[in-house]
Amino acid sequence: MSPTFADVVDVDCSPSGTRASATQLTVQRDGVHIRVQNTSGSSGVYLNYRYGEGMGEGGGQPVGSGTLLVLPLAPGPVQLHCSYDQSTREDRPVSIDLLDPDRSWRTGALAALGCPPPEKSLVDWIYRPGSGSTADAALAALTAQLDEPSPWRHVREGYEAAARQTYVLMRAGQPWATVSVTRSAADSYQASLGSLCSAGRVTAR
Repeated sequence: MSPTFADVVDVDCSPSGTRASATQLTVQRDGVHIRVQNTSGSSGVYLNYRYGEGMGEGGGQPVGSGTLLVLPLAPGPVQLHCSYDQSTREDRPVSIDLLDPDRSWRTGALAALGCPPPEKSLVDWIYRPGSGSTADAALAALTAQLDEPSPWRHVREGYEAAARQTYVLMRAGQPWATVSVTRSAADSYQASLGSLCSAGRVTAR
């Protein structure tokens, strides 16, 4: 029988540095669950993360004691460290291996369509995000601003139950641009344009 690992890791931003309760973590259907405590006595605390090939991707979130983060980090190694006083002081990183035995993470669908991930957009869009009570309503509000009809399709990319899902807008039957649709805690949705696909071009009304 394969060993079972926790699906939530506790991270303490402590006076002696960043401490993690485990070195291996099982991801959940909606992402990587990290519960943070701040026992450092410092303010302006962030939990920072690095991941991906050569640890070339990453970010950070403001945290306090009891903060539960759900992050869309791909399975594999990740480095975590706390920073303090608006990042004027940082701890050494700790390493955790993210395991995905249930295959909750999906990847490859965007690349097959010739589209980079939405967060890697090089376009400064002029369109406002669309909002609505459903994902389709938010997408309709976004695409109403465009110069021509752009039907959308959901793409199985990232965690299957994540609060942020990826869609691709189509034009003339070809992938045109990616859209991130984010669900809030109140079950409202916001759709924001992301990256252009290989066949895309920018036009506006």
